[in-house]
Amino acid sequence: MPIGSLTPGAKNPAVNQSDIRMTICKSGWTSTIRPTSSYTDRVKKEQLFGSYAADSDKVMGDYEEDHLISLELGGGPTSVANLWPEPYAGALGVRVKDRVETKLKTLVCTGKVTLRAAQEAIATDWYGAYQRYVLGINTPLTVVTTPTPTSTLIPADTAMPKPGGTATATATATHPAGATALCKDGTYSYSLHHSGFCSGHGGVAVFYI
Repeated sequence: MPIGSLTPGAKNPAVNQSDIRMTICKSGWTSTIRPTSSYTDRVKKEQLFGSYAADSDKVMGDYEEDHLISLELGGGPTSVANLWPEPYAGALGVRVKDRVETKLKTLVCTGKVTLRAAQEAIATDWYGAYQRYVLGINTPLTVVTTPTPTSTLIPADTAMPKPGGTATATATATHPAGATALCKDGTYSYSLHHSGFCSGHGGVAVFYI
C-alpha cells in the first residue's frame, strides 16, 4: 500500500468528466501520456532508497512504479505524488490493483460511475475500491493507508524530482484511531478481544495492542 502522506494521488488537469470520450475512453490515449521507463525507474530507485526505504526488498524488478490514480482514470502521469513502488508479489500486489483500475474505467466510460468518484475511491483506498467494485462486497470503503482528504488531491502534474535528485520526504504509515489489528484482507479490526480479531477477514496480519 502507498504511504498516504507521500503518495496521496494526483490528477491529470487535461482530463475531466466532459472530455472523457476524447481522453481516457479513447483507445490508445494513455500511451500518448505514459512517462518513459527511464523516468519511472529513476523515481522508483529514489523512493526505494529514500522515502519508501522501510521496504526491506530493494530489488528494482520486484516492483512496478505504479500510478495510484491510474492513467486510465485521469491520474497525473509524472507527479511523484501519484507514483509509488508497488510490489508484484503478495495478496495486494500490482495485478490485483490492475483489476480495479480496469473495472473503474469501464464503469466511468459507461456512465455508471463519475470520474471524480472513481478517482477518489482509488486514491483513498484502492483495496476497498477493489472489494466494492470487483468483488461486489457492499461495505463502506476502509482507509488502509495514512488517510488524505480527497479534496487535497494534487490537481496538476507539477511534483517532479529534479534530474539526479533524491526524494527527501519521510513518513510512517499509521492505522486509524481505535484499530486493534490489521487483517490479512487489508481491513481493520476494532475488537478488544483476540478471539474476535479479523473474523471472516482472513486472520490477523498485524496486532496493534
